[in-house]
Amino acid sequence: MKIFHGPKNTGGMAGVLAKAQRQLGYDAWSINYHPTGFDFPCDETLSSPTTTGRIGQWALFLLTRSMRFDVFHFYFGESLCGPKLWDVPWLKRMGKRVFFYFCGCDIRDSKHTIATYETSACAVCWPMNCSRNRKRARRIALEYADGIFVSTPDLLEYVPGATLLPQPINLERLEAIVSRHNDATPPGRPGVDRPVRLAHAPSNPKMKGTDIIVDAVNRLNKQGLKLELVLVQNKTYAEAMSICATCDLGVDQLLIGAYGQCAVEMMALGIPTCCYIRPDVLRLYHQDCPIINVSVDDFAETLGRWVTHPEWWAQTGEKSKRYVKEVHDMYAVAGMCINAYQKDS
Repeated sequence: MKIFHGPKNTGGMAGVLAKAQRQLGYDAWSINYHPTGFDFPCDETLSSPTTTGRIGQWALFLLTRSMRFDVFHFYFGESLCGPKLWDVPWLKRMGKRVFFYFCGCDIRDSKHTIATYETSACAVCWPMNCSRNRKRARRIALEYADGIFVSTPDLLEYVPGATLLPQPINLERLEAIVSRHNDATPPGRPGVDRPVRLAHAPSNPKMKGTDIIVDAVNRLNKQGLKLELVLVQNKTYAEAMSICATCDLGVDQLLIGAYGQCAVEMMALGIPTCCYIRPDVLRLYHQDCPIINVSVDDFAETLGRWVTHPEWWAQTGEKSKRYVKEVHDMYAVAGMCINAYQKDS
């Protein structure tokens, strides 16, 4: 079985899953048509500095190599033909198996979200980040796909019959990054000799509620706590992880209602991590989920308690590592994909 992952490497997931599937004995390959500054590993990234050059590289791949694959695992609502998805019906007629992996703004219905939920990132997202083709992608996926995955349980309501496929993480690479970099947690007792370091890595500050987090940290410091907000932005993946590893606590987001890739990474580092998870979504997670569930209203108070109780950190950090190993390890997630690929239509 030959497996294609692409054309986007959203959150590094295409590259991670392809690598894991190869190590499990399958012929998998990932291609990234949309390189970003995060420098997520991928088997092949279109490297031309111009759009025209990348289109040429992509056309060469389509004409000479694409049809060797049996399974096409597409990310973020795009296919070999990009957001138009013209090739999906053709791939099915060719006997190929097609899977979609939706990750957020590529499938979320912003109008429904705003109307239904009191707290939502869509309500503050302007200009809107929604993928322009999300209605088409949903229709094509439901009509033609052999399987549809979503990365977080809040997205299940937007794609009937979809399967929750947790965000995969390469724990071996993460460990190597942290051990290779020289960044170190400042010496001294956190909250006493030095500030407690709170990691926050917002790819989109509006959607993550960054302004609320900044305000909470400022208020807690005015109350006499020693707290430093470490904003991790405009860094490669390796740089970001090495910085997060020096922190005591972490916060992912306060508006979306489900935890994202950043929370997975911080938990994998053993960092107690705060995040807002909607009540209806919480029951869909593994029962041992160690996320510190917070809301816009109680975030400052909850954070204050955790800052002043460092004796809680080690146990929660170890629980977080175990949880990520069980739920998000790339081999476990890759195995879920393989089972889906091999399932009868």
